[in-house]
Amino acid sequence: MRVLEVDEKRGGLKILLEVPEDFYFLALLLERNDVVYAWTTRQLRIDSEGRRGDRVRVYIGLQVEKISYSKFLHKIRITGRIVDAPEDVGGKGSYHTLSLGLGDTVRIVKQRGISALTREILSKASSAIKRVLLVSVGDDEVAVGYLSPVGVEVKFVSSIEYRKTGEEGSIREQVYTPLRKKLEEVLKSGYAEDVDEVVVATTERLAGLVSETLSDIGARAKLVKVSEGGEAGIHELLRREDLKSLFTEVRTVVERELVDEVLQSISRSSGKVVLGLESVAKVAKWGVVEKLLVTDDLLFDEATRETVFELLNDVLSLSGKVYIIPSESEWGETLRRLGGAAALLFYELKDFEKTAM
Repeated sequence: MRVLEVDEKRGGLKILLEVPEDFYFLALLLERNDVVYAWTTRQLRIDSEGRRGDRVRVYIGLQVEKISYSKFLHKIRITGRIVDAPEDVGGKGSYHTLSLGLGDTVRIVKQRGISALTREILSKASSAIKRVLLVSVGDDEVAVGYLSPVGVEVKFVSSIEYRKTGEEGSIREQVYTPLRKKLEEVLKSGYAEDVDEVVVATTERLAGLVSETLSDIGARAKLVKVSEGGEAGIHELLRREDLKSLFTEVRTVVERELVDEVLQSISRSSGKVVLGLESVAKVAKWGVVEKLLVTDDLLFDEATRETVFELLNDVLSLSGKVYIIPSESEWGETLRRLGGAAALLFYELKDFEKTAM
């Protein structure tokens, strides 16, 4: 996300949507009653004879009431009442939905102004995005996924059709051709476009053959060994301490470490962790939250969105740090089971009633 303009006085932002992850950050930025300006199509007014006019491209502003975001379809739709539109188009006060795509420029006027939370999200969104293609080769399947600031997205898992055998010579004979075809399909296709790094994981048994195949097709990739290939191998990559340096610029590793810290505090019956949205919101007002973890589905749920925004602002205004965890990630699922929100505190609150797992 490229931030083109920040108007502190009016609470205004102008941003350019450059990559699919930007839709995610835009959905986090927007709050109810913010005004969003963008180009859209709108039907001209009905004339005196009751005939509808043509649809025209028009620049309008609408007050946000509903945000529909699909993480995997990379689309965002913003619905609300039109508050600004050309006179010849009209429509002020009526409902409209903006559908935004890559390359669109959006102007936002924040109803609450440029808050600490807004600055935090802009910082994450405008930082350098490292996009990593993960390819995991197993005895029976190849899994392909992306590691990005939004989390891990497994694109597909495909079987490899060959017969397993314990004889080394026949392994190459039976595996090389279908494996080469599969890797060429992945690495010479659009999957490898616009990525900063390609990591290929495989088992000890297949490592030599995979390395040879990568060399033969001229693929530039880092080869690492995992205990199990396929989709399980992708998740193993993220847990490996010795591979942390591969993903230092990607939020997923940080999120794993934070959730692990929460789990360790729970196992020690530590008074430095509080779980559940209601309990966390209470202690946040006391200024004792050092790190706040919240799953993004709580932000996208109309029933909890306002509460979460207030919570995030409370923590940031009192020197705490916030971490918004994608709910579909492995660590997000763990956090959801803990109530969707967890607070790691500056010091223990021994008498506070904590939410259990």
